[in-house]
Amino acid sequence: MNKNKKYTFKIAQEEFFNNGKIILNSRKKLKKDLTDVLSGEYYVETTTRKTKLKGSYPGITASSLNEVLREALTKIEDINTETYAENGYFLHYTKKGFDFSIYDNNYNLSNIYNYYLGSVGILNGNEKILDLHTKLKSYSKNEWKREIIRLSQKARTKNTDYHVEKKKLTMVGELQFGNWALIYRDLFRLLHANNNPGIDFYIYITATGTLKDMISSNTVNYDSANKVISEYINLIPVPTWLIGLDVN
Repeated sequence: MNKNKKYTFKIAQEEFFNNGKIILNSRKKLKKDLTDVLSGEYYVETTTRKTKLKGSYPGITASSLNEVLREALTKIEDINTETYAENGYFLHYTKKGFDFSIYDNNYNLSNIYNYYLGSVGILNGNEKILDLHTKLKSYSKNEWKREIIRLSQKARTKNTDYHVEKKKLTMVGELQFGNWALIYRDLFRLLHANNNPGIDFYIYITATGTLKDMISSNTVNYDSANKVISEYINLIPVPTWLIGLDVN
């Protein structure tokens, strides 16, 4: 029977790609907040692992670790959870997206408006845009209708784009303790999102050291992620912070 046990976690390893350290050092509060979250004490579900070499030893279920870290991340200012890039804007409705994000909401709203009702727009965009309220953060149906009216007034003229200057870097991140092949899916998602709407900073969190063994073999870990990102660095232009999480 699995039981919960408290562990203290820490950032044991880190690597930066594409000048990611410069981006991080310019966002000191984010760096502190994220470091605090990843250096916390959490109750996670334990299990028993077994290998031929080590025999039986205590382990941690990846799902419980994911759950507690996702919850802890919500305490960081401006953090969004479950973020999916679609048609050049971000939505929040599926686990197929990034685990967390920070972005300029007004800029995102302008991208949504322009896709449906801008100078190009789409067929029946005035009707289809109404259905988005269930996929956006903190909007009821009526609130979203009022928001569309506000955006239309900002655009001033019908069928013209609403231009907004982005005032915040777009950052997305993953907590990855799953199957080793998932890193390729994660990087493909990053490339898709970087193409449109664009990503300024990428944070990839995975296990290393003792935690890597406690989660299980054949999963993404710091060393394997480092190897894959390094191998495909010419295809990944996004500044990146790779984090190796361990138990203290």
